[in-house]
Amino acid sequence: MNPIRRALIVDDEDDARAKLRKLLALHPEVEIVGEADNVIEAIAQFHAHRPNLIFLDVQMPKRDGFSLLPELRPAPDIIFVTAYDTFAVKAFEVNAADFLLKPISAERLALALAQFDRRTPRKAKPFARDDRVFLYSDLEVRVVLATDITHIEAEGNYCRVHMANKESLLVRRAMTEWKRLLPERYFLRVNRSTLINLYAVEKILPLPNHHATVSFIGGSGTIELSRIPSRRLRKGVATILPS
Repeated sequence: MNPIRRALIVDDEDDARAKLRKLLALHPEVEIVGEADNVIEAIAQFHAHRPNLIFLDVQMPKRDGFSLLPELRPAPDIIFVTAYDTFAVKAFEVNAADFLLKPISAERLALALAQFDRRTPRKAKPFARDDRVFLYSDLEVRVVLATDITHIEAEGNYCRVHMANKESLLVRRAMTEWKRLLPERYFLRVNRSTLINLYAVEKILPLPNHHATVSFIGGSGTIELSRIPSRRLRKGVATILPS
């Protein structure tokens, strides 16, 4: 069987890396392509080997494991490995694939790897309203709450993500993926190219021919909608108004 996961191990403890190597030797579907004992070395190893899975310690000298995440593009799957269960909630807030407590058992590692069956490619889990979303552009990485996003507009192979602080970022993620990931209670796709946070709508002003101009809280710009999308938006907003 050819390896289907190319793994990088990032941990500042030599013994921890050695034990994980030994456990992974029982999984021919995983190939270890590199190791690092700090975040700076991990960045170099990531760019050199392009792993699609990283076993990542949290507490390391100078920079913790979470600070590595914005440096990883395209984003690999992350399995956090740490001795401290206090980091579990934060790990899943950044959409980690799994969270393993040291010392790792062979059974628990096997369970974590089972989700990467080649027949069922893993998709990112949908965001909850208070989840932090990593926005990767060609120039920077921004971290925002899901509900800080006011609206998203498709631009070719990219989407422009508008935020309540009046800023926007051009992100390579398809509109269909945004629709799947963002909380359905908050976000409505009014047409093929526009996704709107219903709770971020400030005003809907009518225009001729049943078109409308939509403005958002925080002054994050306005958009114009044609007849059918504006009708969908009005209906959507009506569903969240107090009865």
